[in-house]
Amino acid sequence: MIIETKVYSCRKCQSEDLVKNDTNASGSSQYHCKACGAYGVLEAKRTRDLAPNVECLVKRTGEGSGDF
Repeated sequence: MIIETKVYSCRKCQSEDLVKNDTNASGSSQYHCKACGAYGVLEAKRTRDLAPNVECLVKRTGEGSGDF
């Protein structure tokens, strides 16, 4: 049987000395780096793609009287 283990490191200092520090408003686990004091999430949740909304906004603004 093969067991894979992920080893996380701090994004700021690359230390592996991380401790779990509750969750943020969106429910993602937050971690605290004991080496440099940085806080953050290890794997950010993927946000929705905003490209279609931007394209729609450009089309709407382009359809008016032509005044910008």
